[in-house]
Amino acid sequence: MTKILKVFNIYLHRVQVIFNCMKFKNLSFFLLLLPQFLFAQESGFVPSGKPFATIYSNFHRGITGSATDEAAFELERGYIGYEYNFSPEFYAKINVDVGSPDDLSPLSKIRRYAYFKNAYLRYSQQKLQIEFGLISLKQFKLQEGIWERRYLMKTIADEHRLGSSADLGVNFHYQFSEIIDADFTMMNGEGYSSLQMDDIFKYSLGSTIKAPRNFTSRLVFDIMHKEISETTMLFFTSYNFRSKWNLAGEVVYRQNNAWKANNNILALSFYGNYNLNEKYQLFARYDKVESNIPEGESLPWRLANDGTALITGIQFRPLNKITMALNYHDWYPWAANMEGGGFIFLDLEVKM
Repeated sequence: MTKILKVFNIYLHRVQVIFNCMKFKNLSFFLLLLPQFLFAQESGFVPSGKPFATIYSNFHRGITGSATDEAAFELERGYIGYEYNFSPEFYAKINVDVGSPDDLSPLSKIRRYAYFKNAYLRYSQQKLQIEFGLISLKQFKLQEGIWERRYLMKTIADEHRLGSSADLGVNFHYQFSEIIDADFTMMNGEGYSSLQMDDIFKYSLGSTIKAPRNFTSRLVFDIMHKEISETTMLFFTSYNFRSKWNLAGEVVYRQNNAWKANNNILALSFYGNYNLNEKYQLFARYDKVESNIPEGESLPWRLANDGTALITGIQFRPLNKITMALNYHDWYPWAANMEGGGFIFLDLEVKM
């Protein structure tokens, strides 16, 4: 009988030990989750993320000049990515660009290449925001938002390689007030489709001003130094009238392009839109790009790429994330030995 009691006591002791361990583990697990639970209760924030995708596609038909024999369906570009909010302060984004790089030959453009456009971490605290990694640049982000038709055509600086929409680097942005902000960027300067191969960086300083009433303006200056400095000055202003119509203008001046002394480029862009109703919008845009005549020369150094472009059409948005536009689009070069052409486009943007 005594042996049975001893065995029973040993069994109870082991059960108690196991039970205490389980309580300790549960307590440890609870203590581990307690900060997140309390944080969620206090701030109401729950970490979350979501995938996203964007498609640019079109059908175009040449109707004038050298474009009369051209007609095609085209998948211009696609973006696939994921974004995640770790906390109210920390946000990350990865975005893959699927398309044809601008430096490929016309025959190679039928192929599709995938490369990172964004892969960065953002820290936000009150009026300060810092982004590090493969970041979206702010030099013409405002213009893209007001132009509203990136699926149809890039803004003039992006279209004519007077800046890149993304690059490897770090950006500091500070919102002084509702009226004015400032941003400083240190970047590789090679763009997001190229790797940095040297120790030369580009520096950019910009500011956005929302004054006077209904006006939004932006001024940007960037510099990249090798033997000499390549500089770019950008000024943009926009006027919005009661969300009914908008007019905007942009001037971009590049000095010592590709670090060649006195090889300068001047680009002008003017565009506007008129909202017929919530779904239909009329729009138009005029671009002009010209290069200077270097000393001792008789022709502009970049004559083959100088010219004017006109875009005009009507946009239809049946749903919030589906946009299409029927438009006329032309490009007329200034070189006497080059013929321009006009197209009719049906462009489509789908966001998911």
